[in-house]
Amino acid sequence: MPRPEIEFATPEEEEAYARKALVRAGISETQYEAIREFRTDQKAGRIYTKEMTGLRRWMVQELLAAKMSNRQIANVLQLSKETVNADRHFNREIYTQEILKNQDVHRARLLKEQMELKDKAMKSFEESKKKRVTTIMDGDDGGKQMVKIEESAGDSSFLNVAKNSLVEQAKLLGLNELKPVETNDNSYRKFLKDLSSTIEKEKEAKATTERRNNSLPAAATTISFDPDPEDDGAVQSLETINEDDY
Repeated sequence: MPRPEIEFATPEEEEAYARKALVRAGISETQYEAIREFRTDQKAGRIYTKEMTGLRRWMVQELLAAKMSNRQIANVLQLSKETVNADRHFNREIYTQEILKNQDVHRARLLKEQMELKDKAMKSFEESKKKRVTTIMDGDDGGKQMVKIEESAGDSSFLNVAKNSLVEQAKLLGLNELKPVETNDNSYRKFLKDLSSTIEKEKEAKATTERRNNSLPAAATTISFDPDPEDDGAVQSLETINEDDY
């Protein structure tokens, strides 16, 4: 079991530290004593109200923030360690939910901003395609002005802004984190490749065996140093050869 972050010499010192931490957090002496005396009142059939439960959980969280252990909190608030542990898990769950809620709100706000930016960029691109041309024509009446709208390719920088906005939207939605799922087709291709490799090895082994079986055996020649009795004496044995004959 891990040791508590803060140790106290006496129960009185422990209780005084907890009382001071709670008062600093905004909890009054009356509220503190009400929680401490509630366990005794439970014997008379009294149950926690919603307000008292919330106050108890608040105090447990403040004492945890003051680096006190579950056992120490149970001692000073006159609670069971199971109750302190349950309050601790409840507070952690609420805290996690609030974080996720804040993240969702922030993500929704950013997503809305990116969508509005994309729409504005596309609208500006459409407007950039229209070009106003003013022509002044001379005449007897002092001149006539004519305005003509011409279509052009438009400013591509607005398209880049819209594209970047779509990329950011994909990141916020987590679409860029999707990984391709391996299909059965890949494993089937691997099976065919392994089968082909096995067949090639079998063919190679069979061809090697056939070459060995069809090859001619090498003839063994016996070399004898004894004279052949059917020879006419041209060949002499090693024992009858003189040194002068070399």
